[in-house]
Amino acid sequence: MLEQECKEEPHTEQEEDADAEAEAYLNHLLNDGCNEGDSGAEMEMPPWYNEQLFIRGQTFMSKYRFVLHSGMLAGLVAVLAIPSILRILICTRQSSTPATAYRRYLRTILHTNAWYDHSPTSKNSKFWTSLRAVRKAHSHSSKASTKLGSGQITQKDLALTQFGFIGFITLGAPRIQLYDEEFLECTSHMWRVLGYLLGIKDEYNICGENWSETKKRLNIVRQKVYVPALENTNEEFVQMTKALLEGLWPVNTTLTVGSFLFFTKRLAYVKGYEYYEFDQEPGTKRDPDQKKYFYDLNWWDRIIVSYGLHVVTYFHKYNIVRCYLNFRVWLSQLIVYYLPYVAIWKYGFKSAYVRIFTHSGKEKEFQFHLKTD
Repeated sequence: MLEQECKEEPHTEQEEDADAEAEAYLNHLLNDGCNEGDSGAEMEMPPWYNEQLFIRGQTFMSKYRFVLHSGMLAGLVAVLAIPSILRILICTRQSSTPATAYRRYLRTILHTNAWYDHSPTSKNSKFWTSLRAVRKAHSHSSKASTKLGSGQITQKDLALTQFGFIGFITLGAPRIQLYDEEFLECTSHMWRVLGYLLGIKDEYNICGENWSETKKRLNIVRQKVYVPALENTNEEFVQMTKALLEGLWPVNTTLTVGSFLFFTKRLAYVKGYEYYEFDQEPGTKRDPDQKKYFYDLNWWDRIIVSYGLHVVTYFHKYNIVRCYLNFRVWLSQLIVYYLPYVAIWKYGFKSAYVRIFTHSGKEKEFQFHLKTD
C-alpha cells in the first residue's frame, strides 16, 4: 500500500546545504543561462564520464520502456509551457499541426531510442550519429529563430528541456512503487552525459554529480518553473499540445488531449490535478476545498485516467504486467516504423514514414519550415 500522506521531516544541516545549492543552481540557470547558447564543447565524452554507469543506464530502457516513454511524453508536453521554448517551436513550424508534430516528435522518439539502443564506444555508431544530428538541428533552429526575432536556444532552454526527458520518470518513480536506486543513479548519470554532448555546460546541467544532487535540482525546477508555467498556460500552449497529442495518435491510439494533460499536471503536482490521496505536493496537507479538475474531463478521458493510473500505480511493479506494458510500446513503435498504417491513413504514405538515418547509417537531414519559408 502506498503512503497516503507525505509527512514533512526536519531537515539536517547537510540537507539544508543541498537545498541552498539547488536554489543557487536555479538562480544561476534563470538569470545567466538565458544569455548563453550552446556550450561549444567538442562531441567527446566529458572527463567525468563513467562508462559502467552509462551503459547500465541504457539497459533500463528494456526494463522500464513503458514508464520511460510515458514520462518523456509528459515531459515534452510540459516543456511546451515554457514561453521561450514555445516561441522557438512556433517559429520553426515543426509541430504546429498534427501532421508536422507527428514527424517531429516521432523523430524525437527515434533519436531517444538511438541513445538507449546503440553503443557509445564506437564513434561511428548510430549513438554518435544521432547526437550530432540533433545538435546540428538545434544550432540551425537557434540561428534561424534569432534572425526572426524569437531568440536563440539558450542554456536555460536546454536544461529545462532536459528536465522533460528525466524529471517525471525519476521524481515520479515512488508514486508507481519503483524503488530502484540503481535505475535512478544510472539514469541521472546517463542524462548528465547526454546533456553535455548536446551542448549543456556543467554549471547548467540539471543532472548533478549523483542522483542526490540531481533530485534536488529537478525538484526545485519542477516547483519554481514548471508548476507556475503549467498553472498559467496560454492558447498557444493549448494549440501546440493538441497538435502534439493528436499528431502522435497513430503511435498510441489511446492518447487524448484531456487525459494526457491531466497526467502531465498530476506528475508536476499542479493543484487540482490530484487523483489519489498521496498526490499532494510533498510536505503539504490535502485541501478539502481544492477544485478537482478530474471531474471537468469527459467520460472517456476519465476512464483513460482511472484505468491508466490504477494499472501503473498498483500493477507496474509486477514483472508480468511490466513486460506486457513494455511489449505494447515496443510493438507499436515497430509497427509505426515498418508499417504505419494509421499514419498513412491520416497523413499520407510519404509523411507516415519517418527516418533519422539514411540506408548507409548516416544522419538524415532535418527539413525546416520556418515562418519566412
